[in-house]
Amino acid sequence: MEFNVEWFSPNLGTPIVSLAEYGIVFNKASIVALDSPHSIKLGFDRENKYIIVVGVTESEATDESIIFGSKERNGYIRINNKDFVRFVLRYCPEIKLEKAKRFLSRKEGEFLVVDLNSPADINENEDTVEHE
Repeated sequence: MEFNVEWFSPNLGTPIVSLAEYGIVFNKASIVALDSPHSIKLGFDRENKYIIVVGVTESEATDESIIFGSKERNGYIRINNKDFVRFVLRYCPEIKLEKAKRFLSRKEGEFLVVDLNSPADINENEDTVEHE
């Protein structure tokens, strides 16, 4: 029998990515899921409402890359990028950012998928995303 197991690390917790008006914050578990890359590229899947993040090495970095690894402070990385947040919110008007919203993320191949349909704070679920 073959299993596709993803082991939980109690030291890291769940990969969480927060979206705020100023940009995006990655917790330690999401940084580790990306293998602590030098830089990242950000993408957005409009249909599924996923932010897609991929890590790139220093030699792979381009003008589209954002410096990542060297920004880690106290186990978090904050990427200031209001333009990307505005772009995402254009397609997700149901997300209100009076305060930062935390979303569950998962590793799929080389990508970290931030599911904007899955708020990390269950009690904020109804305030964050409308259900169809």
